[in-house]
Amino acid sequence: MDQNLDVEDRVTAPRQRRRKGGRTRRSRVQNIAEYVAVRALGLILRHAPIDITSWAMGALMGAMMPLTSRHRRALDHLAYAMPELSVQERGKIARNMWHNLGRVMAEAFQIDKLIAHTERVRLPADFDAQRARAQDGLIAATAHLGNWEIAGVLPRQAGIPFVGVYQALHNPYVENYLRAMREPAYPGGLFSKGPKVGHELVRLARSGAGIGLVADFRELRGVSVRFFGREATATPLPAMLARLTGKPLIAGAIIRTQGVRFNVMMEEINVPITDDRDADILDATQALHDAYERWIRLAPDQWIWTHRKWARGPDGSSPKPRRSPMPDDRKDHAHVIR
Repeated sequence: MDQNLDVEDRVTAPRQRRRKGGRTRRSRVQNIAEYVAVRALGLILRHAPIDITSWAMGALMGAMMPLTSRHRRALDHLAYAMPELSVQERGKIARNMWHNLGRVMAEAFQIDKLIAHTERVRLPADFDAQRARAQDGLIAATAHLGNWEIAGVLPRQAGIPFVGVYQALHNPYVENYLRAMREPAYPGGLFSKGPKVGHELVRLARSGAGIGLVADFRELRGVSVRFFGREATATPLPAMLARLTGKPLIAGAIIRTQGVRFNVMMEEINVPITDDRDADILDATQALHDAYERWIRLAPDQWIWTHRKWARGPDGSSPKPRRSPMPDDRKDHAHVIR
């Protein structure tokens, strides 16, 4: 192994949400109750026609969620990121966002069928060229846009063993149930974020696997980027992996067109190789987010506006940019990938 992957491990390690007193434990009764509810929902969503379940869950979420505080947060973030839109336009985007999320939830229960029935997914005109470019492996970084859950359709079409990285759920029963449904989409393996996953991802990428990451959400331990003209934080992991392994970095999104049908967006991101490693990673991470922003502007009602992407202060200000993926004052992380 080239160097210690301390920074990558820190970026990919899940953060624990603690209750007062430092407790993170969940009761077994609560976990079982949630599991029973999810399994009951799965009996319907797993076996009913997907066009019906997708529409129904979209309608349900679209009716209920605008009444919650999360809807107000989405409106606040829309006003912050897209102030040029009217109040009515932002309200429509936020309402339609819930409809799309309901559809994604329903479609997740039939992810294996969506991956197999590729006629529902329209590939880009240059897909064959992208496939040839990625035959020896790639780093694929998608966004929470459209239906990101079915991103595995692309490497399946390309014949590339695909590896997925995801955030494990706190409920072990629900986690095992949903993981079993996702695994067919990731024949190369499915890895939850953890302290040593960075080493495994490098090994797999070098062996020719495709590494799939969802990389648009905030990462406070990451780097600062411009996103919708505002300072935001982002994970540098996709750029780090691409620079270390020499594999192409492909940005992608699967945008809903109508019902359970999608268009695929793909773009190769340039990863500079200079003597300034940190600047190279920051440049590639910024380019990745530039692609995300362009696609989100095409379908703003299909991105998750409730997410706190922009770490603002009490006065609405954003954090100052951080040039390096590693805080300067953390001497224990001095050894990073090169």
